Amino acid sequence: MVLFLLTGRLFAQQPEAKYIRIVDTLSAQEMANRNTVILTSELDSLIQLYNSKVPRTVSKEPVREAGNGLFEYLLWSAVALLLIIVVLLYILFKNQKRSNYTIAALNRQIQHLELAAFSSPGPEPNTGGKSKGKASLPALEKKVQSLTAQLEKVTKTNHELEESLNVYTSSTQDYEMVKQQMMEVYKVRNYPGFNKEKTETEIVKSLLDTERAVAFYAYDHFLKPFLAIADANKNSPAKIDTGEREQMLNLLISLSLLYCEYLYLRINDLAVGGKIVERIGGLRNGNNIDPATLKELNIEHGSRALVLRMVLDQSHIQNLSYPVFDETNLNLS
Repeated sequence: MVLFLLTGRLFAQQPEAKYIRIVDTLSAQEMANRNTVILTSELDSLIQLYNSKVPRTVSKEPVREAGNGLFEYLLWSAVALLLIIVVLLYILFKNQKRSNYTIAALNRQIQHLELAAFSSPGPEPNTGGKSKGKASLPALEKKVQSLTAQLEKVTKTNHELEESLNVYTSSTQDYEMVKQQMMEVYKVRNYPGFNKEKTETEIVKSLLDTERAVAFYAYDHFLKPFLAIADANKNSPAKIDTGEREQMLNLLISLSLLYCEYLYLRINDLAVGGKIVERIGGLRNGNNIDPATLKELNIEHGSRALVLRMVLDQSHIQNLSYPVFDETNLNLS
């Protein structure tokens, strides 16, 4: 094709006016008459004209670039793998070194235990190092068993102590609760024998001693004689004589008067005054009532004792075993 173009360009430069034609085949006449000479400048002009019309393509080298990227990737992968192997080898070396150190420490401890086992039982016959090494294991096991037994014993003792401590703590809490309730029920400061210098335990003990003394005094002087008269006449109650009837009433009224006075130490509405504390305190020693500590009945002004005295007179009851009512001696009227 280029040859045809060059031939046509040559014909165009001849004196005759000829046009360049592009054909696929030439006839014999055309083949004989055509001019096959062309200038170099014309050929260059044709080549430049052809190149200006053909689009230029930038030569790329994808294969070589891909090859370079793959090589670099493999290189960095190899470097990273090498670093990982080095780190793993370092860690393995450190663990191996630590394991060797631990094994050596355990071996030293075992040797110390064997020496202790040899020294604790006492001297043994010299049968050679081999037999001595064999005897160390049973001795060590025996010592371990002894230590285990001691540990179990100490654990059991500790458990028993903890139980005792729990019981003691519970008892202390119960005692504090009971003591607080007693402080609320009784007028502790008015009881015989109260002293601020005493501890709370001593005060509570003194209170209980007073309670017991009053109970025994009431039983011995009033309730016991009353029960004796009742038992003596329980088979024939209608035949009881007048003296025994009056004695039973006297005992019952005296017992009630005793506890009426004792309630002054318990009920807040009843004010403690006069010789009540001294009389209650005297009951702890088994003493009877001292009439000198009582006031004579005042019949000129109204009082509770006067009302009670008139009721007793209507019932023909004159002398009482416990004649106290509001600090008044009902027997002295």
